[in-house]
Amino acid sequence: MSNDALAAVLARTSAVLLDFDGPICSVFSAFSPAAVAEELRARLKLVDAPATNEPFDILAYVARSEPSAAARAEAELAQLETHAVSRATPTPGATAVLHRFSESGRPVVVVSNNSALSVRTYLDQHDLARHVVGVSARTEPDPNLLKPHPHLLLQAAELLNRSVRDCVMVGDSSTDIQAAQAAGARVIAYANKPGKRERFERLRPDTIIDDMSELVGVGTPL
Repeated sequence: MSNDALAAVLARTSAVLLDFDGPICSVFSAFSPAAVAEELRARLKLVDAPATNEPFDILAYVARSEPSAAARAEAELAQLETHAVSRATPTPGATAVLHRFSESGRPVVVVSNNSALSVRTYLDQHDLARHVVGVSARTEPDPNLLKPHPHLLLQAAELLNRSVRDCVMVGDSSTDIQAAQAAGARVIAYANKPGKRERFERLRPDTIIDDMSELVGVGTPL
């Protein structure tokens, strides 16, 4: 899709809901999801948990099968994510995007299925917190409130004190697109890996980018 399509999306919106893992950094670049899932399983002493390389699957399993342990599972995962972000690889262009949106008066809320603690830790470590107005991320042990559910996006819009229809979601997953569409926000899909563009096209986002730097200087002033 062209820069014209991207500019048109930004022209029709006044605030950005920005996913964390992918658009801002690669959360598990140094501490893989499989390693996090295994450590979480060990910490919770889960014997019957299904074999999985996805930490969120462990969280969902505990919430479903052992609800009384869900809060502890969420807290343990938050600790592991916070450790992971201490060595996470920044996404090329992400810092410039946050600077540009901040300078142009377009407020940004980070919207993530990762823990709010890990998001804030990364933003503080990289001196980026001053470029966002808030974080709408995981604070509860209920995985049903995570994307593709629109809860976190609607919460972000409340933080911005504006309609979610005035916001655009920038995310690199199908769940980001689905959550934005369910909430009524516009959506810019970030196809950061081979095959994603084709997969995203089937979900009909408003536009697709291949590099975060495409957001710099394209229709960003309000």
